[in-house]
Amino acid sequence: MTRSGRLSQLLGAAILTAALFGAFPATHSEAAAPACPKLGGTQLTQSQSFTPSGGNPVVVCSGRVRSFDGTPLHVDVSLPSVAYMPSGSSTAMRSPLVTFLSGWSNDVCQFESTSFAGASVAGCSDYIGNPGYDWNNAWFASRGFVTLDYTPRGWYDSCGQDSNTNYTYTNDPACTGHTFKDPDCTTANQQSWVHLYDRRWEIRDQQYLSGLIVDSGFSNPVSHLGVDPTHVVTTGDSGGGGPSWDLAFSKDRVLESCSTVTQLVSMPWTSPHGTALHLAGAIPMFTWTDLVDSLVSNGRSSDGFNGAPANGAHLTPIGVDKQTYVAGLYALGQSGAQYAAAGVDPDINKWFADINAGEPYSSNPDFPTIVSEVGGQLRSPYRIPIPTSNLKPIYAIQGTTDPLFPSLQALTEINRLKAANSSYPVWGFFGDVGHSYARNPLDVWRHAHNQSNAWLQAVLVNHTPTQPAVTLDITRCTAGQPFQSFTASSFGSIATSSLSFSSAAAQSTASSNSVTPEGAESDPIANSTFCNLAAHTDPNQAVYTFVVPSASAVVGGAVVHVTATVTGSSAELAARLWDVGASSQSLISRTAYRIEQASGSHTVQLAFELWPDAWRLVCGHHLRLELTQDDVPTWRADNLPSSMSLSNMSLSLPVIPGATC
Repeated sequence: MTRSGRLSQLLGAAILTAALFGAFPATHSEAAAPACPKLGGTQLTQSQSFTPSGGNPVVVCSGRVRSFDGTPLHVDVSLPSVAYMPSGSSTAMRSPLVTFLSGWSNDVCQFESTSFAGASVAGCSDYIGNPGYDWNNAWFASRGFVTLDYTPRGWYDSCGQDSNTNYTYTNDPACTGHTFKDPDCTTANQQSWVHLYDRRWEIRDQQYLSGLIVDSGFSNPVSHLGVDPTHVVTTGDSGGGGPSWDLAFSKDRVLESCSTVTQLVSMPWTSPHGTALHLAGAIPMFTWTDLVDSLVSNGRSSDGFNGAPANGAHLTPIGVDKQTYVAGLYALGQSGAQYAAAGVDPDINKWFADINAGEPYSSNPDFPTIVSEVGGQLRSPYRIPIPTSNLKPIYAIQGTTDPLFPSLQALTEINRLKAANSSYPVWGFFGDVGHSYARNPLDVWRHAHNQSNAWLQAVLVNHTPTQPAVTLDITRCTAGQPFQSFTASSFGSIATSSLSFSSAAAQSTASSNSVTPEGAESDPIANSTFCNLAAHTDPNQAVYTFVVPSASAVVGGAVVHVTATVTGSSAELAARLWDVGASSQSLISRTAYRIEQASGSHTVQLAFELWPDAWRLVCGHHLRLELTQDDVPTWRADNLPSSMSLSNMSLSLPVIPGATC
């Protein structure tokens, strides 16, 4: 999915050398120009030819290519002018295929650059910025890879809408009228609209286009070898990251169109000409694994580490709407996408109206469908059965400061995999990356892609990667604060101690839909930072302030236990943890917790984890925990009135100890 604003331009040149993914040592004059291939019935034509600084010539071939159901997708294929040679080998091999999957409202340009460090291609405004550092078409094609970029189904000129060109699917006859038939299904009609990352549609597009490239007859101009169908790699951020998880769990099979949430029908992943394809590895970046928990979170998600409660039920009760994000994402689709007609799956217009109508969700007859469709195994990797064979290596890059897809999205999935199989080949990298208000510093992305490139280098030669199982980079708000990183065999083992704080005092809150100063400042859409905000303390909240006792590093999720006497049938409790300095405050972490109960007043013991982060405490500062029923507009206010009396609060922080203050 999209960030609320474009990430900053890159600040420096690439630091990985050509030793990663060794390339045939041809000079530019020796390198022949590759010929653009034909994909299905579409002859691609050359749209770019460039030589990245320090690299080899790259040719980009473009065209509108029909997917499996006839829907035309804007496709770019980047071709190398040098042979691919795996690490440690002097023998040219067939080119791996790297498929870049674009996020919500992003187009074919998202991972396209004319340099390794990243620079927007002329005519494109959608380049991803720092996350594309040494991770784009120029980087890989210059090393002998073939890359695939495309505008997703139902967006812009892939049967969506584009105000810049006045293109619209309603005037494009190629977006309707085709039929297709899967082996185990009846004949089906073309469905060119957005399917919200459905494995039967968007994920299958990647599989089908990859097959077309394998069938295309591409011949490397130096090695005269083609694309290796056993070395397909998938990567993408946000809306391209969830599908990368999906592909990693698909066991090289394609879901047929007549599959349902409860009954999947699949066939082997083959090209149209019958060549078997195999995924070599997946690198999802700042994305979801549980799409319902991401967008409408109930606060039960937990990594279970360092005193955190066990991971709970994500889907019951229905959570709290991330109001500004959900509304913003919907609006982007209204302007750039084709949504399904009323009553047709997925009925995004109706689903958005249902969520926006608010509580009580339990009485809305649409919600069982919304939860099963969005939170089920068609769109949420967390609900896909864990493979027991044909395991695909995964390197997950996840944000600790991403308010749309918090770190728990990767942590709960990694924990699920490791609980089923302690040897499951999954790695995690965590840092200040992702959607607004994440800062995406260049040195963190350099670190992430140094690791992911070295990891992929090992995976492609069937070696076990030596990268740490978990890497956690610290979040920095203070100018000049040094880069720090921690590694461990598991996320929970990074912390070696804890800091505990408590207050027995009773405090009260009440439901409200008022936009308070802190609520407005900490909204990730209206404001693009969590650092050094104006110091406020809102009314109508329980406030707990503690002196920072040591310069420790918080490495994980803060855990709150509190006794709550709740009056009302539905309530939400938002938590915000602040680092408060002399003249400003920075938001360390947050969450929201949904309570549903019988009418009346009931006392409950609440335990929940704030989103895990890495944060250096500063002597002379204070920690302030706020528990409030009003965190508008980030979280949608509950329709139903409620109040809470809170007492016996305890706060625990997992830390690496620092000097005592």
